[in-house]
Amino acid sequence: MEYSYRDKAILRMLSEDATASIEELAKAAKCSRVTVYRAISALEQRFKIKYTLELDEEKIGITQRHLIVVKFKEKPEQSLLQQLFAEDINISSAYICEGDFDLIIHTRSNDPMQYIVWETRLPGKLADFGPRIYPSELMLTNFGYFPINPEQISMTNLKEKDKLIVAELAANSRQSITSIAKKLGIGRATLEYRIHMLKKEGIIKRFTISINKPHKDYILAYLVNYVFTKDSPARSIKMMNYYKSYDEQLPILNTFQLLAPMSGSYRFLGIGIFDDKRDAMEHAVKAHINIFEKENVDIKKARIVGLVKGSYPFRNMDINADYTRFQWGEPYTK
Repeated sequence: MEYSYRDKAILRMLSEDATASIEELAKAAKCSRVTVYRAISALEQRFKIKYTLELDEEKIGITQRHLIVVKFKEKPEQSLLQQLFAEDINISSAYICEGDFDLIIHTRSNDPMQYIVWETRLPGKLADFGPRIYPSELMLTNFGYFPINPEQISMTNLKEKDKLIVAELAANSRQSITSIAKKLGIGRATLEYRIHMLKKEGIIKRFTISINKPHKDYILAYLVNYVFTKDSPARSIKMMNYYKSYDEQLPILNTFQLLAPMSGSYRFLGIGIFDDKRDAMEHAVKAHINIFEKENVDIKKARIVGLVKGSYPFRNMDINADYTRFQWGEPYTK
C-alpha cells in the first residue's frame, strides 16, 4: 500500500511531538485542518497508535534495563504468557517469536537486587515449558526506544504528584491538559507548570507514539555476538552509516526501529520491519554479517508474531539526527 506525503508527515510530527496541534500538523502535512482530523483518525485505526512519552530513565531512577530471550522446549500459548505477565510491573514489553528464540522480554527496575530476585524467579514461572533463558543488559539505544508502561512510573524517584502526571502522559500524551487536571484534581496552571519543568529538566525527552500494527508483515528481531578486533570501531561506523542511509528521507515508519548495544549474552539488538523473510535476511542479517565479517559474527534471529505485553517500539524519526553512537564506553552523537 502506498502512503501519501500527508500521512508520512503526520506520523513524523506525532513521533517527534505527540502533543502537536492540529494547526501544526496541517502545516507540516500541507493540508487543511479537516483533512488532518480525518487522516489522524484513519492512521490511528490502521496502525493502532498509542500516544505516550519517552523519558530520561537515568534521571528518574530506573537504572536496570534488561532484555531476556527465551527458547522453550515446549512453546506455551500466548494467552497463558499474557496471564503470567499481566501483573508483573518489571516487564515493559514481551513479544512471542518464531525462529532461534520464542520470547523476548524487556524489563525495567530501579534496584539491582530487585532485578536479580525477579530474574531468579522467572525460570520457575516458565518451568513447565522447559525454558532456556539468555539475559543481557540494555545499555542505551543507538536509535529507537522501548515504550514505558504507565504502571512502571510508580518505581521512579519522581515526586508523588509528578508520578501521577507522568503516568497519565504515558497512558495518553495527547489528551488535553483540562482532562488530566480533572482526573488528578490538580489546577490547570499547576499542571502546565509541572509539565513545563519536567521537560525543562530533561525528564520528559519527548511526547511520542508507539504502534501495535506496523504497515509491513515481517517484524524481525536479531541479536548479535562478535569476536572483536582492533578494526571493529571502523566497521561500527560503516554499520551506522548503513542504517542512516537505508530509508528514504521521509518513510512511513523507519525500517530499523530499534538499534541497541548490550552486554551479557548478546552484544547488539536490532528490530526492523520488512516485506517478508527474504527482505529481512538480505537487508538486516546479511548486511550486518557482510560489514562485520572479520568479527566472526554470530546472529540469532526470530520473527515477532505476537504481543504478550506492552506495545511495539515503532516510530518515524529522522535517524540521522537521532542516532546515538556508543564507542569504547563513550556515548556521543554525530
